[in-house]
Amino acid sequence: MRQPMPYVPGAIRAWLLDQPGFVDLLHGGAVSTRDLPDPLVKPHVLVSTVGHVGPDPMLRRLMIQVTPWAPGRDASGLDEDPDVTVWNLAATAGELLGRAKNVVLDDKHAWSATWVDGPIQLYDRNRGIDRTLYQAPVRFQVHLRRRQPIASN
Repeated sequence: MRQPMPYVPGAIRAWLLDQPGFVDLLHGGAVSTRDLPDPLVKPHVLVSTVGHVGPDPMLRRLMIQVTPWAPGRDASGLDEDPDVTVWNLAATAGELLGRAKNVVLDDKHAWSATWVDGPIQLYDRNRGIDRTLYQAPVRFQVHLRRRQPIASN
């Protein structure tokens, strides 16, 4: 029986959390594959699949979006401009993930990432004009491949 495709956003999340240079830029915030907290008081990075690339989903080429979010300074208490916070997180994710090749996911899979686009600066005022959220998404094509079993002698 064929196994389902591993949950790649979770693997990317875990990998990013293993990168000290990325974690330092979170200023105590978090990385998740779920909803953005409300209220948002620290930087938060969402990792999500936004599509499949190519005509066949079995090719296992996923479009992954990494979206850093930050509240304004009044909510976060950070001295850093929130545009700079999200830019630094997105640009660093771009540099790190863009060079990630043959990262072992489990005993059957590995992944490689290629930068596609971003970061771009966006603003979300849906929570109110006085609660603007700053974001800078960056997208990657992630190629998930099956690993060859190691032959035993």
